[in-house]
Amino acid sequence: MLTTNRYSPDITELSVSAWFYRNRTIAGFDNPARSLYVSVRELVENSLDACEDERVLPEVSVLLKREDDLDEGHDVLSSGPEIFELVVKDNGKGMRKEDIPVLIGKMLTGTKFTLKQSRGTFGLGGSLALLYGQVTTQEPIEVVTGRQGDDFGHRIIMRLDIETNQPVILKEEMIEKSPQEKGTMVSYKLQGDWIRSKRRIVDYFAKTAIIVPYASLLFETPEAEVLRYEGLIDKIPVAPREMKPHPRGIDVELLKKMIGATRTRTMKSFMKSSFQRVGISIAEDFLKYAGLDPEREPLTLEQQELVTLMNKLAGYERFLPPSPKSLSPASTDVLAAGIKRLSPDFAVFKQRSPNVHEGHPFIVETGVAYGGGLDSGISVYRFANRIPLLYDERSDVTLRVVRDLNLRNYGLRKEDPLVFVMHICSTKIPYKTVGKEYIGDVDIVRREIELGFKDCLREIGEKVRKRDRVHKQRKRENRLTEYYTFMAETLAAALDRDVSSNALFDSIGGESEL
Repeated sequence: MLTTNRYSPDITELSVSAWFYRNRTIAGFDNPARSLYVSVRELVENSLDACEDERVLPEVSVLLKREDDLDEGHDVLSSGPEIFELVVKDNGKGMRKEDIPVLIGKMLTGTKFTLKQSRGTFGLGGSLALLYGQVTTQEPIEVVTGRQGDDFGHRIIMRLDIETNQPVILKEEMIEKSPQEKGTMVSYKLQGDWIRSKRRIVDYFAKTAIIVPYASLLFETPEAEVLRYEGLIDKIPVAPREMKPHPRGIDVELLKKMIGATRTRTMKSFMKSSFQRVGISIAEDFLKYAGLDPEREPLTLEQQELVTLMNKLAGYERFLPPSPKSLSPASTDVLAAGIKRLSPDFAVFKQRSPNVHEGHPFIVETGVAYGGGLDSGISVYRFANRIPLLYDERSDVTLRVVRDLNLRNYGLRKEDPLVFVMHICSTKIPYKTVGKEYIGDVDIVRREIELGFKDCLREIGEKVRKRDRVHKQRKRENRLTEYYTFMAETLAAALDRDVSSNALFDSIGGESEL
């Protein structure tokens, strides 16, 4: 996995895949239990992305099967790491034959390095999951894919060359299919600890079904149990659009790359064509603020001038906020449909206005569910770019916000059955780890989450108070009814009349007239 550097025999270097192989713990592959969970998650998210890119309602099936059936009488609870086969299939757009080796078998390659919202961030999650499978089982990867309209699909068996970060194709063949069939199936073997990861994986599917209620999910466990979540709605969130970079958050290296690739002849036209929401008037005003000639050719800028330009870009206050068109929030309707799986009495969802962090737009969606089938006490469901976040909850900003809320202000208690839901979407989620498990405590993000929860709590509190008032009124009416019934029965017994008819009241009226 080490290669000799051409400048000196004493200097060696690691390929990208070799480096991630040695440091895979930073991406969540630190033990067999968590590695099994992360592997399932990464491939399911790739499938969901493929379906949403095609604008079709996702149908994703996952099979997790032990390589060897347990011997009769084997104590499942005492078992440790085992070898599993993981098969993930979707109805997405499929892949072109020539793209399969690169997308599957080469790290830091993919279609998600554009400035728009996507589940993937680093272009290595799926590849790293496959790499983990290879290094723990030494078995190849099988990919079967087909595109709609084609009469043939493709089946490829391949390995990952860790030393060179290149795919190695072992077998390739065409397979017959109907023109209507499409999608991709990935199958490989890996080491995992199902007993320790079962709760996380099952929880992952349950929460994914909440954030994507338009998807049909099927998961067959190693015990041959089948978890099935049918789609509840036919609405897919609006697709995000690729956008140009925003002037804020640009560093010198990116600036150099943009200037090197531009075909514009003046700084004025460079500003207008390279950045989002920058028109001629803003470009001219900014260049005046930065002390640069609007007619100067961008390629003539020197290193120190680029540093100055970067600092001026960060300090200029007239730039419009980044466009939220690069985002695809879940929407309150979709979240409300998803939370119905928990059967709460009340649920309120709010979507905050777009905001900006480090030059990247973000939108926070919050919700609070109460009562019904919920367990007593507070639960927190966290999502980022429609990904459930299950680990490191205590470090997440969402839990810290929930802890600081004064529920008594809304007529609620910590013992009440409450679920707090937070979804953040952005072109750059402020994760604190490569494993994408918790959101950092960023002031502006914390503020948006807090305001969103407070808006939801006000409505939930009012709904609960109204329900309690109705309950008290009905309880009072029931008590009065019981009292009147008791009095009627007592009078009926004293007058020897039938309490079930009007005879009692007629006789009372007749006697009073006498």
